[in-house]
Amino acid sequence: MMLLVPFLDQSILLRIFTFLMYVMKVRLLLKDEMENVDSFVRKMALRMWGKFEKYWSDFSPIMAIAAIMDPRFKFQFVSFSYAKVYGSNASFEVSSLKEKLFEMFDAYVSSSTRSNGGPSTTSNHNQGVNVATVDGFMEDFDDSSGVEFASTPKSELELYLEEPLIPCVNELDILDYWKSCQLRFPVLSLMARDLLCKPTSTVASESAFSIGGRVLDPVRSSLKPSVVEALICLRD
Repeated sequence: MMLLVPFLDQSILLRIFTFLMYVMKVRLLLKDEMENVDSFVRKMALRMWGKFEKYWSDFSPIMAIAAIMDPRFKFQFVSFSYAKVYGSNASFEVSSLKEKLFEMFDAYVSSSTRSNGGPSTTSNHNQGVNVATVDGFMEDFDDSSGVEFASTPKSELELYLEEPLIPCVNELDILDYWKSCQLRFPVLSLMARDLLCKPTSTVASESAFSIGGRVLDPVRSSLKPSVVEALICLRD
């Protein structure tokens, strides 16, 4: 069994949703190989699955939320992908992800409100004619229309999710797209900027620093400290 993930150049690194697609493919492949008729492949897939799941629960939500920030995918892509990954549990996972998405957005709204000193209000005093003072009949109109048509305004996130998808065949610079949406979605654009401009690359600290296990193998376990130090320096 061989897992191939193509090299991601800088332009693709800016698009975390692309990385999510490959990670989901790897997860599905591991799931299939755990039922392989070859016992060696099956055991290896089981060990890889254990390590994969260790990080999947921590990082899959942030990758999925980043995918939602692409106007070509939004929740439709996540629902489609989760259906393949989770099967019958997909609806629960999608609902859980939606809660995390709105919690993150609410945190950005709170942060933006604090930084701006609270919601802005515009004074309308002495602008135009107050019709209600001219005729008491209009006061009754205001009361009736306010009760009949009052509704809770939708958030930026709700408005964004309700907009139709942009066709996937279209070339789209996602960062330029959100830059152009700053006036319509000021808070959501900040959230999208933070999510989409961070490359998804990691390296295990053991691989970077803990080389003692490769130097002091069973054959070399009796080496003197000075010799071990020389070997490690030669590897630098």
